[in-house]
Amino acid sequence: MSLATALRRPVAGQLVVFGAIGVATTVVHLGGFVLLREVTPAQLANALALLVAATVNTWGNRRWTFGVRGRAGAARHQVQGLLVLGLTLGLTSSGLRLLGVVAPDASTRVEAGAVAATTVLATALKFLAMRRWVFGPAEASGGRGGRPFCSVDGRTDSLSGVGGVA
Repeated sequence: MSLATALRRPVAGQLVVFGAIGVATTVVHLGGFVLLREVTPAQLANALALLVAATVNTWGNRRWTFGVRGRAGAARHQVQGLLVLGLTLGLTSSGLRLLGVVAPDASTRVEAGAVAATTVLATALKFLAMRRWVFGPAEASGGRGGRPFCSVDGRTDSLSGVGGVA
């Protein structure tokens, strides 16, 4: 499936695929966090586990949510995905900092809960960033600076500016 075809898929369909990938990579993130937390401070465990999960997440969303195949643009997509990771890391780190103030002796289980809760907000923002910026209209038109993808009737959706998506 081409990116243009994937972007024509209703947003609800993209959200289902994005959600499934997100659940799988959240398990990787939280599992990695719990394992690393045994040997590292909470912030470092979070950052390392999130880095691994984000790389897998970008690859999965590139392929299945947004239908991009092949190596063309893969490095750029991963770099953009890592920039989006900064948002997630900022939110999850803030949640851990807040928990450290409110409950300085919180267990690893409670810390993982704080990471999971802040990941929910980050996920919504991440979908928008990936849909509009990483795999957005310029990508669908074949690269930067190209003509944005539009549906046959010329309509664009309000979420992404990509045509034919409701």
